[in-house]
Amino acid sequence: MLAVLLWSSVACTTPIVENPPIDEPEVKAALTSFQLLRSNNGDALRADLAFPIGEGGVDGYSPMICDLRSLVATFTTDGVEVYVGDVKQVSGVTANDFTAPVVYRIISTSGHESECVVTLSGSVLPVVIIQTPGNALIPPKTEDWLEGAELRIELPDGSVDFEGKTEIRGRGNSTWGFPKKPYALKLGSKASILGMPKHKRWVLLANWLDRTSLRNHIAFHIARQTGLEWTPRGEFVEVILNGKHKGCYYLCEQIKVDENRVNITELSDSDPSGGYLMELDVYFDEAYKFYSPRCGLPYMFKDPDEVTDAQVDYMYNYVSALEDVLCDKTRLEAGEYADYLDVDSFVDWWIVHELTGNTEPYHPKSSYMHKDRDGLLKAGPVWDFDWETFVPYKSSDFSIKGAIYYGYLFEDDAFVARVKERWALLKPALEGVGAFISSEAERIAPSVRENIRLWPIDVVVNRDEHLSFEEAVSLMRTSYENKLRWLGKQIEGM
Repeated sequence: MLAVLLWSSVACTTPIVENPPIDEPEVKAALTSFQLLRSNNGDALRADLAFPIGEGGVDGYSPMICDLRSLVATFTTDGVEVYVGDVKQVSGVTANDFTAPVVYRIISTSGHESECVVTLSGSVLPVVIIQTPGNALIPPKTEDWLEGAELRIELPDGSVDFEGKTEIRGRGNSTWGFPKKPYALKLGSKASILGMPKHKRWVLLANWLDRTSLRNHIAFHIARQTGLEWTPRGEFVEVILNGKHKGCYYLCEQIKVDENRVNITELSDSDPSGGYLMELDVYFDEAYKFYSPRCGLPYMFKDPDEVTDAQVDYMYNYVSALEDVLCDKTRLEAGEYADYLDVDSFVDWWIVHELTGNTEPYHPKSSYMHKDRDGLLKAGPVWDFDWETFVPYKSSDFSIKGAIYYGYLFEDDAFVARVKERWALLKPALEGVGAFISSEAERIAPSVRENIRLWPIDVVVNRDEHLSFEEAVSLMRTSYENKLRWLGKQIEGM
């Protein structure tokens, strides 16, 4: 018994050694969702927005943001507190100025701090807002115009460029079947839009096939470096249709006879010699049309909308006389075709299509010509450059040297000599197009990146569909500059 007590006494007086302190593990926290709601932001937003949170934080671009200066964010977090600077953030309550990146500090349960940088931007481009009556669907071009739509165009600074009524319907042939739809607009009266001359008729090109969205714009720029009389003007815009962002579009002038567009004399019943705006297109879907007698080309009357039998006969006979000359070697070599067609316009139109690699004239499709009263048949304006253009595999081959009438024209030494003369004159301006591609790409990059997210391309046409925007633009510029060098050598060696 004594031994037991002694042991117990010793045991009770032995110092107790405590375990060494263990540092509590740091628990990281983050924002788990980030939104902007109209209910908390009013006129600063056009719609509710939700932004994904990536490793670098939030990088959000949207034309639905009208004002960045005071936005209230709605967010969730797995932390206990959130701060911006020293200001505690309350979801759906606290406003911040997002004209510069905003750094959110998230405090975890263990007191650990982590950061989430939120960078927001509104539209870098004009915003085209269209509201159809009762959110009505827009009909295809084969149906009547939808009347009574509201059209509002806002500039990036928030000012209004245009506001009024418009009629609207779909446009295009194959392009109307794509997921991203193109549209035609018809205003109630002529109006200037985005600095372009007044007119009623405008188009919204969707450019769905084009990873860069630049192909039509750059082709038009190339055409303006030549002597072609008129090329459609256009501006990149964001389109919001019935409250939904539809992506980056190209708002441009429709090809019409007008003093500010195809400037030819309006057709007169008393003088059928002009003016005519013709389209060569295998769709052959206009009301007034004919196939040329020798070459079988599908000529369609685009403007005016209605022509008389005498006017159809006049153009048919004019084209027939031209083709008679082209198909007669003696008359061809004598240059008689210059009595019917404007040589310089046909040279310049050919150069534009060769540089871009546009083979549409081989069908032919979207190939325009016009003839003023008592004037010659002129090539142009240019149109439709989103399909297999600016691609590497066309950088060392002719695109339309045998299309339409060029197979005949290039048999004449005088025509070839004129091609060489025009090339030498135009080459300095054409050498600057590569830099223009890069500068325009930089300008529209935020919009097109968002457009790529909205409208993935599920067909292979231009063979850059798998590339990023930056990679596709680089390939486009390289393809153009390679074609410029190759074409120059071919022309000089003709």
